[in-house]
Amino acid sequence: MGNRRSFIKKLGTTVAGATMVNLIDSSQLEKSVELASQIRVNSNDTINIALIGCGIIGHYDTDTALKVAGVQLVAVCDLYDGRLERAKEKWGKSVFTTRDYREILARKDVDAVLICTPDHWHQKMAIDAMRAGKHVYCEKP
Repeated sequence: MGNRRSFIKKLGTTVAGATMVNLIDSSQLEKSVELASQIRVNSNDTINIALIGCGIIGHYDTDTALKVAGVQLVAVCDLYDGRLERAKEKWGKSVFTTRDYREILARKDVDAVLICTPDHWHQKMAIDAMRAGKHVYCEKP
């Protein structure tokens, strides 16, 4: 499962780089993302992620994660039906959607979750996800 660790490291590096757009020339940022996407991946290296909280930050973080080779979005959770419909439009009809994040944590095909909910939910959702054996990406305020 070392591939999951390298995924989390790459995701953290990519997101950190994306948040520093004002400090880094955008052409340098695109080169680093482009290099990461040239990694050869086989089906055993696929990391299935789920998004919990499909607002603005959720879209940014998911789009960034999907730039890493071998990453696939399989599920999205949000309380608002409009956001769930938009997720299917943007990322494909096959993406599982739900209003209850515990349904995502129960899925065996989810390796990692991106928690992009309001800050006061981060702790509970992150602990629940780790107890369910999921890797967690979550930003602090």
